[in-house]
Amino acid sequence: MINALFLSLALFSQEAEPAAGPVEQVQAGETAIDAASAAGTVGAAEPGDFDADVALAGVNGWLNGIDTYRARFDQIAPDGSASGGTLSIRRPGRLRFDYDDPSPLLVVADGTTVAMEDSALGTVDRVPLRSTPLWLILKPDIDLASDARVTDVMVEDNRLYVDVEDRNDEMDGRARFVFNPETYALEEWFVRDSLGYTTRVILSEVETDVRLSPRLFVLEDAEDTRRSRRQ
Repeated sequence: MINALFLSLALFSQEAEPAAGPVEQVQAGETAIDAASAAGTVGAAEPGDFDADVALAGVNGWLNGIDTYRARFDQIAPDGSASGGTLSIRRPGRLRFDYDDPSPLLVVADGTTVAMEDSALGTVDRVPLRSTPLWLILKPDIDLASDARVTDVMVEDNRLYVDVEDRNDEMDGRARFVFNPETYALEEWFVRDSLGYTTRVILSEVETDVRLSPRLFVLEDAEDTRRSRRQ
């Protein structure tokens, strides 16, 4: 079950407040992912006006150009509940989701694993970073067409959509990344897990090339934390 949770990019919503309206937005994202997968094509709705290879090159360039990154994230869970917090990234391999109170959750990628701490339960669970979709945007040299199975690339309503699946079928589920079609900046994503549940994350207040402490991306196991407190 923990792998299914991390498949959703560690997007958990315990104790989240119900949101007005997001259920329709999540269902729209789920429908869009299904439609793209059914089509099974990579390209634009209007051939000649859009070049999918150029778009992917732009996306890869933007992602590879990120060294440090900080943004506000707002998450809509499959049941329509909402939560949020601060996302911090230091490429390659490091990421941190700081959830707002009252959520007890903290998610940290340290370059090797992704850890989820639940302070209410006093637990820390880990999975390999490479087994999660996070690896697609945190790896040293990003090339989405090589790193994943790209099922669709399209522009609609002034947004660039890239739909991907795991190329090696080691990771169940599908993801849709949404970029600005002019700057290629990542704006949001949808992830549908193997159980058919879709989670949406929206990014705002983005800052790049910010100073981030390396300690942000270190999360001790619960047992290690208890031992250090006793010493």
